[in-house]
Amino acid sequence: MEMPTHASGGAASAPARFLLTRMLFMLLQPDSSGDAGGRPTGLETRDAPASSPCRSANAHLPDAVAWMAVWAVAWVSVLMALSWSPPTDSVEQLVWVRSIEWGYHKHPPLPTMMIWPLVQLFGIHEWVVSAAGALVISGALLISWRLVRELAGRHFAALAMLGSLSITYYSGRTNFYNHNTVLLLFVAAAAWFCWRAFADRSPRAWLALGLMLGLGALAKYQVVLAALCVIVFWLTQRGWRDPLHLRGLLNAALVAAVVFAPHLWWLVAHDFLPFRYAAHTSLGAAMACAQRAAHAVHWLADQCNRLSPALLLAAGLLWKTRRETVPASPDPVPAVAPDARVFLLIWGLLPLLTIVLIGLVTGADLQFQWGTAFMSFTCAALMLFLPEGRWHRIERRDAVTGFLAVQILLFAMTWVMSPMSGLGLSKSRSAGFRSEHFAARIGPPARTVLGGPVRIVAGSARIASAFALRMPERPLVLLDGDMTASPWLSVAQIRRHGVLWVGDENSAPPPGLERHWVTGKLWWSVQLPEPAPSAQEDELSGD
Repeated sequence: MEMPTHASGGAASAPARFLLTRMLFMLLQPDSSGDAGGRPTGLETRDAPASSPCRSANAHLPDAVAWMAVWAVAWVSVLMALSWSPPTDSVEQLVWVRSIEWGYHKHPPLPTMMIWPLVQLFGIHEWVVSAAGALVISGALLISWRLVRELAGRHFAALAMLGSLSITYYSGRTNFYNHNTVLLLFVAAAAWFCWRAFADRSPRAWLALGLMLGLGALAKYQVVLAALCVIVFWLTQRGWRDPLHLRGLLNAALVAAVVFAPHLWWLVAHDFLPFRYAAHTSLGAAMACAQRAAHAVHWLADQCNRLSPALLLAAGLLWKTRRETVPASPDPVPAVAPDARVFLLIWGLLPLLTIVLIGLVTGADLQFQWGTAFMSFTCAALMLFLPEGRWHRIERRDAVTGFLAVQILLFAMTWVMSPMSGLGLSKSRSAGFRSEHFAARIGPPARTVLGGPVRIVAGSARIASAFALRMPERPLVLLDGDMTASPWLSVAQIRRHGVLWVGDENSAPPPGLERHWVTGKLWWSVQLPEPAPSAQEDELSGD
């Protein structure tokens, strides 16, 4: 049995732990100036940008970036080592990137466009898409930390960041690069510019907000939930009474529409393929009323489960300091301004609650991963339900120790639930699929039958995409045998190169092709290339 090779980190573990601890101490150390004096107490006091809080926060940005890099590299390394194949969604992007379009049969195009430069530089490899996933997740969490720090102070923001880093959407899926993780980045950026638009009274921030929402729409249509957050916060600030914010909202909508326009044109030209896909999967479920309520509760329970490591960390730290009566720092405890409190509650909770409402009203089959893009502010929002002073009783050493303990627990659980543990608890079809092993077994006989390299692989999208990634030729993929879903392929290419078909017991090759079983559940078949037409045949076809 082949095992993935990965270097042991034992020799470097002690210095790494010291570096980790040192950086976290820096992030949790109170500001000498005190947040209460350096941070604005409300939007109404900020008629012009206040530069000192930004400079203070930016001074600690390198520490946050360094810590995020260590966290991301650790998780990506672990996740890649504990799976036979990368996540299906990530491999999907490596398939789609072979043809840059303004849309695809399932989703908008931006994630594929964003990874295209990396593929041009480094080629089609698993580590490329895993690194891209870590970059967008880390970038989103850094933006969220930076904004929460301005709104609620450094200590509060650091604790919220430790909680966010423990959410399994991010820790257990750091190597996921898909439409949800890319949307996460633009939701965080939209929240940043939304606050800047009001706090700095900045017309440019409104334009930037529109750009982020437009780009988010090119990542996934669920960006409408971020737009809902903008509108609700605008209403709480009575934006209709302020000409600057009224024009700002309209300008943001105009910019977003302009950015989204090319994809809208593609949708019209392609009969709204992604909407038809959604109608046939999640949105068209039309559950009965009783099922809707049960499914909505199930979805909400799953989101709480994703949050459970962060909740465990918070519970442990609160229990540890339950008898403390004074803050861990002598500096005054900063109060979160009412506007900032409303802002965090809206961005941290409203999208999740709206998804539940959508399920109840429409009967849609809510997908559990839909919460991915909207949890970067959830820990900060939940922390607001306790007095700010309660969090400031937590010593930085306790926070670091608790966080590392939770991460170790998550690493252990990831191993237990992985196919590498041999315990049979893995639920991931992609992680447990030994794509490299089967590609090595199927590739040689398939090349013999084809009379040359494998240029095209077809079949189940999950299986065919994983095979293509493991083959040295990096063949094109005919997704589910559907030409509409595979714009990078033409009928002429299929006729010229032939096709390697792969599938499981639930699928079959095209009629007339012989099926060769590798195991009781996996087969392959070859569709031979068509002979090139002779010159006489060309003349006849021309007539």
